[in-house]
Amino acid sequence: MDNLQLPLALKPYINKLFGLTISPERLAAIREERYEKSHYASLHQCRIELTEVEALFRRHNINYLNTTNYSVEEISAKIIEIFGLTRRIF
Repeated sequence: MDNLQLPLALKPYINKLFGLTISPERLAAIREERYEKSHYASLHQCRIELTEVEALFRRHNINYLNTTNYSVEEISAKIIEIFGLTRRIF
């Protein structure tokens, strides 16, 4: 594991990055709808990928959020809160 690397093009923006994850079970269910009975959709594969990406986020001190149980609106509100941004309404 730990083979996943942050792309060089993103390194200058590391302080602006924010990661989103999902539970392995939910990811597997989504993938199963698209690619039935594939290795890509297996729960094992989803667990591996999520473990690797969360390790990458921790290694680079990138904030991240498990979005499994949140709506898009809740996700955006949490990101705004974590970054300490001021919300603008137009």
